[in-house]
Order: sequence, then structure tokens, then C-alpha cells
Amino acid sequence: MLNKGVVTDRNGKVMTVTFERPEACGDCHNCPRGSESCKKHEILLQGDARIGDMVEVELDDSHVIMASMVAYLIPLAGFLIGLAAGYFAAPHFEQMNPELVMAIAALIGTVLAYLFMRIIDPHFSKGRWEPRIVSIEHVES
Repeated sequence: MLNKGVVTDRNGKVMTVTFERPEACGDCHNCPRGSESCKKHEILLQGDARIGDMVEVELDDSHVIMASMVAYLIPLAGFLIGLAAGYFAAPHFEQMNPELVMAIAALIGTVLAYLFMRIIDPHFSKGRWEPRIVSIEHVES
């Protein structure tokens, strides 16, 4: 996946790159600091470009697909494990409706899976799934 963006800020070697959200993103509205329309997307990168320069940023397509799979499959697994746990725990909660026990357990499983993803994300994705700068077009000032 290749995107062109503009360097909007610098702090030492770390740059903030802002680019238009590609059509491939769909309507997820999950951009960091996303506005209501979610038109701009900002990322932090290391590089030597100056503010105002146009940079081409690449993220390997296989990593995008893998990240999507992880983002969907881990919560789904948490949901299903919670649902199964609720099914087996329901007989022990005689005063409650079994479907309610299953629903609560599935919700707890989903939340735990989400928390698990938040904990492992910095370790799991470090370096491997980070975008990299392919080219820099310097803007004359």
C-alpha cells in the first residue's frame, strides 16, 4: 500500500505526515485523532524530510492484511470463548436466564480480547508493521 503525504511537523528525526485517507479505508472512521469526516490521517515517521515536503509512504500489503485479520479474529475468538464459557457456566447461575449469562460472558470475552490486543500491540507490531518512507520530494522554499 503506497500513499503520498505532506510533512506537517518535525520533532528531531520524527516527522508527522498528513495525507488524504485512501478509498481503501472505507467508512471505518477509525483514524487516529479522526475528525468527523475522517479525511486526514496523521502518522509519525522517522526520516530526513522538511516541513512541507511531499513523501511517499509504503506499508507492505501482506502486513495490512495480517493486521486486519488480527484486528477482527482476536475479538471474535474472545467473543466465542466467552460465549462457550457462558454456556457451560449457565447451569451454575440458576437464578439467571441462561441466555443472559451467555451474553454477559461473551461481552466479557470480547472486552478481554480487546485488552489483550492493546497489551500485545506495541510488542507485536514494533518495526514489522510500521510504514516506511520510499521517496521524498523536496519543496523549494
